[in-house]
Amino acid sequence: MSSMEIINWSIFSVFSLAALAVAAAYFKSYSILQPPRRRTPVNYHPDQYKLVYETIDFSTADGISLKGWFIPAEGGETGKTIILCHGWGTNRGDLLRDTHFLAEKGFNLFYFDFRGSGESGGTVSSVGYLETRDFDAAYEFLKARRPRAMEHAAVFGTSMGGSVAIFAAAKYPELKCLLAENTFRSYRRVIANWSWLRTKVPYYPLVPMTLAFVKMKLGADPEPFSPIHNIGRVKMPVMLINGDNDDIVPLPDAENLFGMCKAEKKQLWIVTGASHGKCAEVGGEVYKNKVARFFAENL
Repeated sequence: MSSMEIINWSIFSVFSLAALAVAAAYFKSYSILQPPRRRTPVNYHPDQYKLVYETIDFSTADGISLKGWFIPAEGGETGKTIILCHGWGTNRGDLLRDTHFLAEKGFNLFYFDFRGSGESGGTVSSVGYLETRDFDAAYEFLKARRPRAMEHAAVFGTSMGGSVAIFAAAKYPELKCLLAENTFRSYRRVIANWSWLRTKVPYYPLVPMTLAFVKMKLGADPEPFSPIHNIGRVKMPVMLINGDNDDIVPLPDAENLFGMCKAEKKQLWIVTGASHGKCAEVGGEVYKNKVARFFAENL
């Protein structure tokens, strides 16, 4: 083979690998925006826990139909309501399973499925950006339809829901307190962690290209909606919870996010032995007591 042929084959190989990487990144972006197993069924319902509830239907400003539950506090509706935001790849039923105990502590609970999840409409997930619109719709619905219940309101989010909760706490300073659990520091970082840990995709060159395609498809950059850009504007009492065995949100990330929080009253609880999304399961009664005490003291 002549030197010219070697050069031509080398150029062809480089372009082929580059084209393969671009194609892989393009299709990888679909696993973020439209993961095939994202819409899991709602397997946990309030009646399983003998809770009175109302099924709620409301719509977002961009026309997505969302489903939720309003659960009055045990003994009747009070003026204290917690808005609960589930994580990526889960739904309101999964969060209900871990937090329904708060109803017996005197709090109304409002759960809803983000777009593309559970029983809500929509087919696209953005891991936080579009979901802030869903929170806005939930918040506006409650203010209009449940004004008494919203006299004192708080927000509780896990993972992606924690990201939305932090954004909401910065946007709505009238909220009384914020609890964020297993919450990633930034959009870019959590996508990189998830890509490597779950699918063994290296950061370079695929993750930056994947994020570029996500940005193109969404028509916006999700990064500014990340907790790292909003936690510093939250002034209300804050509680962050993280497991010390969380690979998606490593402990240093949680500690960094906590350090960036400028709230005068804040606390970070590390659940020993808990992995991502398992703080309630591992924490057990201690988890219930700490979470209930936080809301009782601040809401």
